[in-house]
Amino acid sequence: MLYFIVAGISGFALAASIIALKKIFFELIESSVSLTNEVLSKEDEVIKQKKLIGALKKILLSLLKTTVAFVIIACATLLPLYLYSLLNKVNFESLDFSSLWFILSLSIGSILPFILFKKKKNEDNYSEASKLFHRLILNNYNLSKLLFSFDKKFKKGEKIIESSNFVIVSGLARAGTTSLTDQLYKAGKFSSLDYSNMPLLLAPNLWKKLYNPKNAELKERKHGDRMMFGLNTIEALEEYFFKVFLNDSFIDDSMLVKHEINKEVYDKYLAYQSLIRSDNAHLYLSKNNNLILRYPSLRALNKDFKAIFLFRNPIEHAYSLLNQHLRFSDFQHDDDFIETYMNWLGHHEFGYNQKVFSFDNKPLQIEYDKSTLDYWLSVWLNYYSYLLSLDNASFILIDYQDYLSHPKEVLVYLQNELKMEFDLSNVKPFNNNKVIDTSDCNKELLNITESVYGELKEKKVSF
Repeated sequence: MLYFIVAGISGFALAASIIALKKIFFELIESSVSLTNEVLSKEDEVIKQKKLIGALKKILLSLLKTTVAFVIIACATLLPLYLYSLLNKVNFESLDFSSLWFILSLSIGSILPFILFKKKKNEDNYSEASKLFHRLILNNYNLSKLLFSFDKKFKKGEKIIESSNFVIVSGLARAGTTSLTDQLYKAGKFSSLDYSNMPLLLAPNLWKKLYNPKNAELKERKHGDRMMFGLNTIEALEEYFFKVFLNDSFIDDSMLVKHEINKEVYDKYLAYQSLIRSDNAHLYLSKNNNLILRYPSLRALNKDFKAIFLFRNPIEHAYSLLNQHLRFSDFQHDDDFIETYMNWLGHHEFGYNQKVFSFDNKPLQIEYDKSTLDYWLSVWLNYYSYLLSLDNASFILIDYQDYLSHPKEVLVYLQNELKMEFDLSNVKPFNNNKVIDTSDCNKELLNITESVYGELKEKKVSF
């Protein structure tokens, strides 16, 4: 009887050590895929060779760690049995490892750690395996490019014709872009990326073959703004396309840099949209708050697409950004996967990974701390001063307050601009009566932002 208890302890030690060392095995998987990713690279041979050597070093180190891990697991598993043989003065080799009771005891013992050490699901329901899968796909751009290149083979239905007509909703974060994009999607014939496309963002049709949730439970998003989302909820996910095909060249340590889109990337962008569009009657729709960084060059290549920029009262806007920054900094402190997730999607609006827009390739010097309203007023001023310098005749400029008070009128206007028929039956006005204390703000900064806000209101669409 004692022997079978010891067998159970050995099983427990086996499973517990595997759980404790799982990151080493994950690291080996990641380094293996990373090496494959570098093999797929089409970069200059000298650069490619350096990256391959770096990836090879990582996989060799991972293999060494894995070997050590296997030794530790073996020792942890055999130690209870070895101590049992010493205490009972029997040869270790003579122990019965093949009996049904031994195997059963070992199995029961190995199951217990997975029950006892089972982690509670976080509210995003990302398991360790799911996080690993996300890293394998989203960290390896060459692999993503390969998946993109043959995704059209998995596209069902009619042949989708690439179209220069599409709609991008943009603005500084917290300007109402998510809400307006969602309203458009529900009202008209649009196709867009949603959360179910994660993590194979560049191969939506391939992923749909493997994973296609029909009904997903809705819950409030982390922003705490009462906006609900589920796996079928559209979201700003297209930025990963630009990160991959521009190889993060516009992302600096502290800023997102204005850049140009060349014809090759633009053509791939249209091809990407055709993978997402459900049929030729549907327009591609996306929310992308980084559009402003490439808007001039994208407009030079395409006179047809509709760009909708939203703006908001600078004090209200800065206050909302400050709250989200503090909120997401707390989230990221508790769970670093949130920051990683936001980095994958090019979301640098707030939190630890917050970056400012640079429109002249120079770092933006903001003298205020990120925990102050003045910092976010400066961020607002930087963004909307540049937006005013662009040809506003080429885009639609909407006041967030107009959208709150008269959403139906806003959507009717967009319906006419897009020459589409919208279902407006569920559109209702919103309320926003928050009063914000600005007594600690820099008065000169407040005056400048108020002046820019006045210019924006002069150029906005009137309802």
